[in-house]
Amino acid sequence: MSLVEELVAAVGREHVEELEPGHWRVTPGSAADVAEVIRRAGTHKAAIHPVGAGRRPPRGAPLPGVATQASSASTRERVFLSTRRLDQVMELDETSLLVHAQAGLTGLELERILGPRGLTIGDYPPVVLTSSLGGIIAVRTPGKSSARHGFFEDAVVGVSAVLADGRSVHTRVAPRRSTGPDLLRALCGSEGTIGFITSAVLRIHVKPEARLVAAYTLPSMDHALSAVYLALREEASPSGMRIYDTDEAREHFDGLVLPVGHTLLCAGTAGPTDLAACDRDLLTSAVLAEGGQATDSALAELWWRRLHAGEPTPGDAPTLQVMATPSKLRGVYRAVITELATQGGDARAHISRFDADGAVMFFTLVHGDGIPERAIIAAAERAAEAAGGWLVGARAHKLDPYLRALRAAIDPGGIMNPGTLA
Repeated sequence: MSLVEELVAAVGREHVEELEPGHWRVTPGSAADVAEVIRRAGTHKAAIHPVGAGRRPPRGAPLPGVATQASSASTRERVFLSTRRLDQVMELDETSLLVHAQAGLTGLELERILGPRGLTIGDYPPVVLTSSLGGIIAVRTPGKSSARHGFFEDAVVGVSAVLADGRSVHTRVAPRRSTGPDLLRALCGSEGTIGFITSAVLRIHVKPEARLVAAYTLPSMDHALSAVYLALREEASPSGMRIYDTDEAREHFDGLVLPVGHTLLCAGTAGPTDLAACDRDLLTSAVLAEGGQATDSALAELWWRRLHAGEPTPGDAPTLQVMATPSKLRGVYRAVITELATQGGDARAHISRFDADGAVMFFTLVHGDGIPERAIIAAAERAAEAAGGWLVGARAHKLDPYLRALRAAIDPGGIMNPGTLA
């Protein structure tokens, strides 16, 4: 049988779409269908590319439906495997606060299911929750964290996945001391190279009784970062924080004028009313200790609406995103700002997604006349990395031998999302 005949036999003709010669999008309706598709595709050495719920193309693969010189020249058949039909909640345990959901359900769809029951996934950026659960778990991004609930991966207590030979694996939902080697962590962030995630068990939370917001001004970026990490060391658990430098604050808040070098810090806290107020007071105390002061809370309310209610943010989208540990944040910020000035350009920034491991800096770069944009971006990237930052999506290559050995053992045919984590 040809590959397309195998795919039709596995899921039905109506769920197999030819994108271009040798490339098919397949939409299985169950985990068993996924296993059957991968098993049949493996006999043809066809590449399997996960596409989540079909909302965005996979990394490291040709764009579905877009013929390129590279993809046209390649004779390898490709299956773009979508989880769009895997969109059901399989079990909700309101006592243990666990939900078992299929991988094609988006985070926002799950929130809409949990909300009427007084439950929530947690305080994660809404832009992250627009992706399918399988995509959130499998894709490596730094934005899947909150100061209050940690990394999204920390909420994952079990996954089901299909390996390259069609075998299904299920990590156990058990007390941590009862588990063995942690296959779950290998699947998280694996970009579909270790296995194709079909469902997950997530830890969920009771919706907060209260949400409070506050805004502060501080004398400098250094002071603002010190205040944030002082509050976190005091075990404050805000639901969100963002620092704007002088230029970014002016751009985002209708020409807000801050003294040169000053910063704006917006923060939100949530939980039982007393706890939310306590977290806010811890943050306020840290701001005062760093020479800052409270300012108009309407600024924080506007920030929160933009973050969680879809109100548009003015200005261009950030040009460059950089991760850094707490000790490197100041140096990376200064390095990029200084480098842009020497290049005849300019930069403004905000910093958010704080946790104990660091934060993400979002730079908007402005290049001068006659200076190519790509050259400015490259200069900023070099400055950020030289100061100890990590470009978003970058990874440590010291583990490459381990990754290659693991993939060779699990996927000797190299069919699972080839070109990713290579």
